[in-house]
Amino acid sequence: MRNMATIRQDLGAGHHFLFDDAIIGEPSIDMFTQEHWQFQNKITGHAKGRGTTLFIEHEQHSWVLRHFQRGGLVGKLLSDQYLFLGVESSRPFEEFKLLAEMRKEGLNVPVPVAANIHRRGVIYRGDLITQRILGSQDLHQVLCHEPLSESQWHAIGRALAAMHNCQVYHHDANIRNIMIDDKQAIWLIDFDRCRKRQGHQWKTGNLDRLLRSLLKEKEKNAIFHWSMDEWQHCLNGYSSIARTA
Repeated sequence: MRNMATIRQDLGAGHHFLFDDAIIGEPSIDMFTQEHWQFQNKITGHAKGRGTTLFIEHEQHSWVLRHFQRGGLVGKLLSDQYLFLGVESSRPFEEFKLLAEMRKEGLNVPVPVAANIHRRGVIYRGDLITQRILGSQDLHQVLCHEPLSESQWHAIGRALAAMHNCQVYHHDANIRNIMIDDKQAIWLIDFDRCRKRQGHQWKTGNLDRLLRSLLKEKEKNAIFHWSMDEWQHCLNGYSSIARTA
């Protein structure tokens, strides 16, 4: 895995960029807007979550553009506004840097392409572009159509353990943030508000979050190919490589 070359640049007017100059030569404000890609007819799809995530095809690249949006009650009041506490501690920059670190560790996470924040006074708004994981579906989509094998559950457990071995805490380790590609590789996505943490006690909480997600979707979906018996397969895969000391 190569060392990612990243450059931070302030273009004035409150815009700050962080980008991989091996992927793009120079970022622009426009590339973080939906209108820019719509005008060029390069949007190939979208996903709903907090706000809208766009899928973009550009010069043989497949990208995901996500505008940072708050959730919950705070999101209804502040939408996409965040308190500015410094460029380096902004959520798009922190996620970009964490993804770059995890890629260096060999983890299957999205390749960060570019991050943008736009500051106005004490608030900022932000965006992140990553490379799309082609030929992949999230775990929710898969389980609504077919069950996973024991070896696949082992692979999911190992992917979570590999992340934890790098001391990375995932803020929302649910089944929609676990992807399986057409080669059966496991990918972890959406590292907003995630960070490196010391110790080991918190790791069980990450696993519990995934279990709650599985139980919730089992209750909600008439067809959902998962049973509690299969949870042990995931735990077995996790414990096979997990470092606890």
